Amino acid sequence: MSLSTLPRGITCIVGQASTTRPSRRLLSPWLVRRSRSLPQVTIKRISALTARRIALRAHGLTRPRPVGRVDRRHLRRVVDDIGLIQLDSVNVLDRTQHLVLFARLGPHRRDLFREAVDDLELVEAWVHEASVIPVDQHHLFHWRRSETTQKWAAPDADLLADVRRQVTERGPISVSDLDQPRERRGPWWGWDDSKLALEWLFRTGEFGATRGPNFDRRYDLIERIVPDAASRTPTNRPDAHRQLLTLATQYLGIGTDKDIADYHRLRVTDCRGHIADLVSEGTLIEVAVEGWKEPAYMLSDTPVARRTSITTLVSPFDPVVWCRPRAERLFDFHYRIEIYVPAKKRKYGYYVLPFIHRDRPRARIDLKHDRSSRTLLCKAAWSEPTDDDPDDTALALVNELSQLAIHIGADEVQVDARGDLSGAVRSHGGNRWPARPT
Repeated sequence: MSLSTLPRGITCIVGQASTTRPSRRLLSPWLVRRSRSLPQVTIKRISALTARRIALRAHGLTRPRPVGRVDRRHLRRVVDDIGLIQLDSVNVLDRTQHLVLFARLGPHRRDLFREAVDDLELVEAWVHEASVIPVDQHHLFHWRRSETTQKWAAPDADLLADVRRQVTERGPISVSDLDQPRERRGPWWGWDDSKLALEWLFRTGEFGATRGPNFDRRYDLIERIVPDAASRTPTNRPDAHRQLLTLATQYLGIGTDKDIADYHRLRVTDCRGHIADLVSEGTLIEVAVEGWKEPAYMLSDTPVARRTSITTLVSPFDPVVWCRPRAERLFDFHYRIEIYVPAKKRKYGYYVLPFIHRDRPRARIDLKHDRSSRTLLCKAAWSEPTDDDPDDTALALVNELSQLAIHIGADEVQVDARGDLSGAVRSHGGNRWPARPT
């Protein structure tokens, strides 16, 4: 790789170009072992600010939100940027898939996501937890589904046959749609066993899944959901890993080997050799990021945003923050969700969203949608120690809360007094204000 092919914003570690092999202490262990076969390249150092800009651009957060009608093309662009959308059942504010789209598209027609799933453009798979992925990536996870048969004990054969019959005849069906077993073949064959059988057949790839109106999972034969699932030759495990690692690096912009492996929930020990090969062939480059203890990787043609101007609330399950160690490295932002923490022990609140403004999270906002009064409740607003202009952050947050309220169908925004940023927010927007477009 020549120095001229490196992305903008990346500088030489020693401040000048060098044609010598990089110091071994700067290389990851896997690359050290393979150093004899590596091309003569110079490991580059990038600033923490540049790393943030690379990541935010890759996640599709630096692109201005569309003006006017938002349609399927915009949704596809989001999927192209991040590759998958995690699903979650928590609905105290909104489903996470809608929040992930809102962060990039702003208020939009809420049926947009459902239509893409119903049209089988996006399909559910166990990828980064339960997620939806583009249907044309489904084949990349065949190896994982086949491994399930080796890791999970198969349910009772008669029970599996009965569940297959019901789904074949009546699918798609949910767990509650299953007929009770006519006969028990042992103490463990019952309603929970039928649910286990459905899940086992889903994890092994025999069944696919969609979602019902109430977000309940509905199972069907995979060939009814992914039309070419039966006829397409599965991608073998090594090739799938290489493709997924390349895609994950694209979606992340920049990350350590652990970050990249985590994107599709791969074992990092299975990935380091592939990452080394991708570096050796020039697909990835290894860089040293200011303040990071481990080497980072990025695509060799990764673009770098010169300036970053973002204002958005993001879901706890958004790719920009779902890997908590990476969020801390990128933004100096220690973030943990407190849903399962007893109320008295919570530090920030039940459902706290990071508020990204300019180039990093500047605040944490505890939010709830009170559907009975059609009000978006800002139960607490906390500023980050790294925020150098809390008043500007508060003003930007007032507008973003209005946008979110419109998106979720709330008529008003109410801001409670809890949190060190709440006073500034209330001074700009008031204790309560009508949701209004800007």
